Amino acid sequence: MDLPTLLRRQHGVIATRQARMAGMSIEAIRWRVTDGQWTRIAPGIFYAYSGPMTWMARANALVLRLGEGGALTGDSAAYLHGVLTAPPAIISGAVTGRQVRRLTGTRVVRRRAMEVVHRRGLPVTSAATTVLDSCAEYSPSQWREIVHLLARWVHSPAVTAHQVLDALGRRGRYAHRALIMTALEPIIVGVESVLEYEAITGVVLAHGLPKPTLQARAGGPGELLRRDAEWTEFGVILECDGVLFHTGASAQDDRRRDRRAARAGRVTLRAGHVEIVYGRCELAVDLFLTLRSRGFRGALRPCGPRCPARVPGVA
Repeated sequence: MDLPTLLRRQHGVIATRQARMAGMSIEAIRWRVTDGQWTRIAPGIFYAYSGPMTWMARANALVLRLGEGGALTGDSAAYLHGVLTAPPAIISGAVTGRQVRRLTGTRVVRRRAMEVVHRRGLPVTSAATTVLDSCAEYSPSQWREIVHLLARWVHSPAVTAHQVLDALGRRGRYAHRALIMTALEPIIVGVESVLEYEAITGVVLAHGLPKPTLQARAGGPGELLRRDAEWTEFGVILECDGVLFHTGASAQDDRRRDRRAARAGRVTLRAGHVEIVYGRCELAVDLFLTLRSRGFRGALRPCGPRCPARVPGVA
């Protein structure tokens, strides 16, 4: 490959061995550095363009530093997979079997093995591996952040829930194994936020209510409206209103969904974070009584000794 093409592909970054293969002598490389045309980033790695290095240039430099078998990891891999919209300030990478001195603004660790793919011309950990690596950075008390992270990845084109489960099965000891296996089941069938996850697990399933259809289409022709959860047989809808996603234009969509449901004789129950997290039992009772008024003949199951479902006449 000729030198200009190689520099374009690597965003201006080049290694000594690459320059030699492109026909440059050691003396020519030294002259370009001395003349100020090239900037030495690290031993054997140079930046051939003027101006500050772009993020992609820094990423290419780290890949050259890591050498054969190295790959970008964590948020750097997530950005190149297209799940994160902004590049991280610190570029992270990993190598197998040897130690590598990091570059400024980077983080490097050693691993026994990695699943590596290429994105935008750079080696990165596979999407499923990157998900598990990112989740591992959280403590068990941050389970909401883990569920939110899982949902973001699984609802992107980068990876499926089944691929994450397969990667989890190939790992040895993993702190969040039980949480991820529990969380991925509702995510697979359509949960798109932590709030929806808590509503399905803590309100619906914990109280023995029938499973609803998740993310059911609600709009007419050309509309992309969806309902968080719907019991189609009974004409009952549950919408989970998170503050970040139900204001402005999103709130208008909510009201339009409710009107569409009313036209078809359906009833909509709305619940926010406080009701779903701190009032889940009362919300379960409301859902149960609404479903029963529309033909549901099942029973309400108390989730604990203080659950309102134990009150005579409720269940």
